[in-house]
Amino acid sequence: MSEALARLDAFISAWREPLCAGSAEVRIEARALDHPPGLHNACADALVTSLGYQPIGGNWELLDAEAELDGARSARAALVEAFARHMVFSHEPWLGEADALAMGEDFLACFDARTRQIVTNRMYFGWNPITPASLEWAFVAFDDTAIALLLATAED
Repeated sequence: MSEALARLDAFISAWREPLCAGSAEVRIEARALDHPPGLHNACADALVTSLGYQPIGGNWELLDAEAELDGARSARAALVEAFARHMVFSHEPWLGEADALAMGEDFLACFDARTRQIVTNRMYFGWNPITPASLEWAFVAFDDTAIALLLATAED
């Protein structure tokens, strides 16, 4: 088992309960990569289609895993936005901002920072669905050895 997969197993053990007790159904899937990943959107599509979801090709938004919360295309900011508040009733908390940031930091830390990439299916103007759910937010992160999907779905 790669170091990234071991870290992902620990992440899943630590965060599954808080994530699944929230406002959405959450699916976390992690796999080893047999060969170095290719283009970020092709890599994300390969994972989601293998899990029975719809590919979205060039509509995966490449995030900056190094950017701070206020940075352009910040992965941290996107993870906080996705998991801090209830997906349907946005005035209600889910993880809250501090725990959403901690969860996001833990998720990013699962991957080797030298080769880590993370994409989302949401952009500033909306999202490109991979599921038939009314609301969703998907993240695919990977490095040279492992890949993971963090998917939250809800019905309004």
